[in-house]
Amino acid sequence: MEGPSNGGLLYHEMQESKLCAVHCVNTVLQGPFFSELDLAALASDLDQTERQMMLEGAGHGGASSGDFYSEVSHNVSMNGDFSIQVLESQNGNIDSYSH
Repeated sequence: MEGPSNGGLLYHEMQESKLCAVHCVNTVLQGPFFSELDLAALASDLDQTERQMMLEGAGHGGASSGDFYSEVSHNVSMNGDFSIQVLESQNGNIDSYSH
């Protein structure tokens, strides 16, 4: 990975709201690569995937499918907190930015 383009200093973002995950990912990558909208889109994708898996599992007995359908995200809160699953899913994309 090439060094930061800021004269050799480490890249750092000032804390904004509760966007620790955004700042963390960008610090690891040493640049402003991801916004809260990027991570929110990942969280939405994860929510959809989780709902689909739970609905498919409910079809095999046990809980009813209505028990798993919720518009509430469990991967991002309204004030910007992201789940560890969002960061883990982002990990696959980090390689493409760190070269």
